Amino acid sequence: MPPPILVNQPVRMKYLDIVVPLWNVEDAVNAMQESGVIHIVKKGKGVEKYKKLYRKVVETKEIITKILENYAKGRVLDASLTRSELETLSIDSIHNETVKLYREISLLEEQASRLELTSRELRENINVLSMLDPSITIDKVYYSGKLLSVFTVYGTSDQINSFLNLCTKSSKTIYPLYRISRENFVIYSFAFAGELEEIKPLIASCGLHFLDLSEFIDKASTIGEVLDLMNKQLNEVTSRLSGLREKAKRIVEENLVYLAKYLLFVENIYNRLSGLMSSLSSKYLMLLSGWIPVDKIRDLESLFKERGIPFYLEARDPVKGVDEPPTLLRNPRVIRWFEPIVKFIGAPNYWEWDPTPVIAYSFAFFYGIMLGDMGYAIAIILSAIYLLDKFVADPTNRDYVFFKKAIISSSIIGFIIGFLSGSFLGDTLQLFGITYSLTSVFTDPLQFLILAILIGLVHVNLSHALTLVKAWRNRSMGDVLSEVGLFVTEAFGIPYVLYSMLNTPIPGVPSYMYTYFLYGAFAGIAILIAGTVKNMGGLGFLMWLFGITGLLGDVLSYSRLAGVGLATIYLAKSFNAIAIISYHGLSGIAPVVGVVVGGLVALFVAVFGHIVNTALSALGSFIHSLRLCFVEFLSKFYEGTGYMFEPFKIVLKRKIVIE
Repeated sequence: MPPPILVNQPVRMKYLDIVVPLWNVEDAVNAMQESGVIHIVKKGKGVEKYKKLYRKVVETKEIITKILENYAKGRVLDASLTRSELETLSIDSIHNETVKLYREISLLEEQASRLELTSRELRENINVLSMLDPSITIDKVYYSGKLLSVFTVYGTSDQINSFLNLCTKSSKTIYPLYRISRENFVIYSFAFAGELEEIKPLIASCGLHFLDLSEFIDKASTIGEVLDLMNKQLNEVTSRLSGLREKAKRIVEENLVYLAKYLLFVENIYNRLSGLMSSLSSKYLMLLSGWIPVDKIRDLESLFKERGIPFYLEARDPVKGVDEPPTLLRNPRVIRWFEPIVKFIGAPNYWEWDPTPVIAYSFAFFYGIMLGDMGYAIAIILSAIYLLDKFVADPTNRDYVFFKKAIISSSIIGFIIGFLSGSFLGDTLQLFGITYSLTSVFTDPLQFLILAILIGLVHVNLSHALTLVKAWRNRSMGDVLSEVGLFVTEAFGIPYVLYSMLNTPIPGVPSYMYTYFLYGAFAGIAILIAGTVKNMGGLGFLMWLFGITGLLGDVLSYSRLAGVGLATIYLAKSFNAIAIISYHGLSGIAPVVGVVVGGLVALFVAVFGHIVNTALSALGSFIHSLRLCFVEFLSKFYEGTGYMFEPFKIVLKRKIVIE
């Protein structure tokens, strides 16, 4: 991952659930404390959902196995899962897909089973009818009337005899028409003085088969014709049955790779869950939940395995708008020193940018410009190294250590600015005859003020550019239009103002173009109004003006860079001047005593004055740098409503302050 240039992203988190047996909780807690990678949210109940998960895993595994055994038996499949598949797949989605697939196949199986039954009945009837003379008319075998019916049954001789005896006992009058015997298989036709529905229960109770030809009465007149129709129907049923079987196989074949992947995924979870869930009830399990950096999950798993702790671990991505994970910042070495500066306004929300990189550059640069003196920079650096620890309760605190390094690095920028302008405790070097200056920008009020305004223009527009990107990502079209309107107004309005009001044309731009610049500025204002109206309704027709005046006020606020920077230099020169005046005033009183007393007073004035100015410079540079970073810059796009990631860990050393 490339280093961040302007903004960074907080470390990606996952919500972690760890289920362990009750008697292993202490070992698990110790392991998590030693690893220091999980931000514990809750501990205790909630295991029942994993019992349900286990049941769902078992059901899903059985369904996939059943499908594969029925339709892919003998196949050899190479199942593998990519990292992205491991992260995106879930038991719920796999269960839903496999159940849907199983239902689709089961529906086809049900249809096939019904056709299979029809096919068997047709084959059986064809076999029976094939024993009869094909020229026999159908009414000699099957006829249904109110007074007289003809029916045919087939079965064993014992079944026929039982049927005849039952008819006699039931006073059912039947008349044998003809009989065909093949070993112990008998086909018997009867005429019955009554309706068929009366005799069917007796036929069924004896285990005989009733030859139902009702659907062929109107289609055929002889047994031969019935056989033709039955054979045709059998072919159709066989074809449909084959089609259903092929369709089921095709569906499985199309999903075979996915089913193999699903089975591998499910078996992995099953293997992890089964040891806990199959033998233990919920009351013997403990759930530990919290947030963990994505790249630390495997480390925690390895630690549990090394300790021999039975566990089941489940991690999920946070859901925006639902979850608020803690924020863990991970910035490069020097930039991370400025994280405490950002925390002054509030920790970044997990879902927003971490502005530490741009604040690191901005704060250090602003602080250095306003300090702008080698002597004061050295004094602040030495104070930070040797004195600052005495004023804090815990000098080992991470944020304090970073803050101290941020002040030191910012003071180094101040030393560089002082070196460029030749400033050491004001004009002390000049008093000793050392006169040099690599640049007059930081000592000339007008040049310094122009530089400060240019810095402000760049810094504020950078803030608006980040606001535009954020608005675009959030699909906030009102804010997008407002920011675009500001940029267009600036792009055309600033050159027009420079030319028409300050008589400062842009080199290479002909004079007639400035009229078009005015039109461009009006177009930008129109876009700004459209964006403000979209956000605020009718009130936007008035409030758009504050967008432009606010921009102007923000830029002018950077004049404090010149004001504080020049104040540091002028105060230093003033203390030097007071010291010199004190010396000359006292040294003239008496030749020797006056010189000594004057020197001591001058030294006291100079030391006291420069100590005061060092404190004022450090404090003023710090406060005004914060002001520019927070009010003029971060307020445009930064919320700072997050909370920091606090790992569950063992603290073996800390300073305890008793007040």
